[in-house]
Amino acid sequence: MQILIIDDHPLTCQGLSALLLSVYPQAAVRAVNTAHAARQALRQTPPTDWLFLDIQLKDDPGHSLFDELCSTPWISRTVLMSAEPEHRLIHTALASGARGFIPKAAAPAQVLAAFAAMIDGEFYLPADVAAALQQLAGPGTLLHPPRVLSPRLSQVQDLLMRGAANKLIAKDLELSAHTVKEYVSSVLAFHSVASRLELVLKTKVK
Repeated sequence: MQILIIDDHPLTCQGLSALLLSVYPQAAVRAVNTAHAARQALRQTPPTDWLFLDIQLKDDPGHSLFDELCSTPWISRTVLMSAEPEHRLIHTALASGARGFIPKAAAPAQVLAAFAAMIDGEFYLPADVAAALQQLAGPGTLLHPPRVLSPRLSQVQDLLMRGAANKLIAKDLELSAHTVKEYVSSVLAFHSVASRLELVLKTKVK
């Protein structure tokens, strides 16, 4: 598992790296401190599997890296972090397919439990952040899971609704079998269903 931490606080990077390696010793964890270095790291091989992104980078006050990630497949493997939650940015990221948000004040056990849930295909938000986002979104809007799929996940969902198997989805979208499996899991988690049949039944009823 390739993990990239993007945070402008070296101590945070070091602590999070050590915490993740204590549970995932076979993982390769890299850390960068700027948006520029993050873009370079994302172009390197082997490809990154998971991103831990500080949404408030000093060299990126306009959140351009954040905006770029929201339009790429990486957003479905992105864990947002911040010392002070920027609720509108978190809402935007979740709507694009981000896995969740972990506050920097979280206890190590909470961080590990949240990441384990995301690896299993779940979305994670602390209760207080979920409540704030619910208020921001307005009454009647569900935040678990987010209401808008990213463009790539929408393509996968469309093929799922047509009954396409993973191999066909991989061929049509020119993706690896592993990536398709992850995207299918993301779509199912988005709709809070456990199978393709449940997905079809739920979306047909709407």
